[in-house]
Amino acid sequence: MEQEIITQPQLGHLLELITELGGIADNLVLVGGQAARLLNLTKRATKDFDFVLNVMALREITQPISDTLNKLGYQVVQKSKMFQFYKQISVTPDRQIRLEFLASDKEKRPKKGDFRVDIQKDLHARACAGAEIALNESDYISLSGALPNGKTAGIKIRLIRPYTLLMLKLFALDDRFRNIRGPKEARHDREEARIHTDDVVRIIRHQIQNPDFKGLFWSQFRERTDLKDRILGIISEYFKDLNAPGIQLYREFLQAQGIGSINEAEVERALREIRLLL
Repeated sequence: MEQEIITQPQLGHLLELITELGGIADNLVLVGGQAARLLNLTKRATKDFDFVLNVMALREITQPISDTLNKLGYQVVQKSKMFQFYKQISVTPDRQIRLEFLASDKEKRPKKGDFRVDIQKDLHARACAGAEIALNESDYISLSGALPNGKTAGIKIRLIRPYTLLMLKLFALDDRFRNIRGPKEARHDREEARIHTDDVVRIIRHQIQNPDFKGLFWSQFRERTDLKDRILGIISEYFKDLNAPGIQLYREFLQAQGIGSINEAEVERALREIRLLL
């Protein structure tokens, strides 16, 4: 595994965070775009580190994660209500490291419309379908490199498996496309839906030749037949044919890359490969 896929300064800040958390980091699983980079699924730049949290274990730990974040210079993204944090890493405004914490939607607050999960004092997570599966479907990997202070460090971190990352990407695609956050976020959600669609295509293309991939993908749901049925519905609806919403999003993504006219043969190939999951 080529750890250089996560480059500096992002790698250094990841090493710093996991080092400072110590054993607490065993209750975090790296998902999202940075996980896709470590799995050699994409080289798309991202400043975000997304983690699925082990809710029950972290609620029993007396050492607040927020203390560690404060020590390292992270601040709360105010509108996130303590499930997103950022750290400025240069005077340039967009040079940031961002953290987002996710947890099982089975643990979210009971109030309608509140998608937060209480973790610890001053720390929440965003409710996420399938997060508990991600905790089970992960592996430890080793990373090493220079910390922000220049010293060398090595860590072990839990990394989501490709077929489980695919599940989370399909859920995220659906949420963003349906714009569940409301009209003010419509443009951003559409852009995110395009990116998630491209990630879906990349993961499947990278893994589909593995004869075990399809079986592993569907077997991860086990007793969660509700999640399995939802995923089946998403694939069937978004990738039904060349006019389906997911394929339109993929066309929009390709168009946004500025590569000229869209290669319809590539679009057709993506559709065929995705439907191999069914």
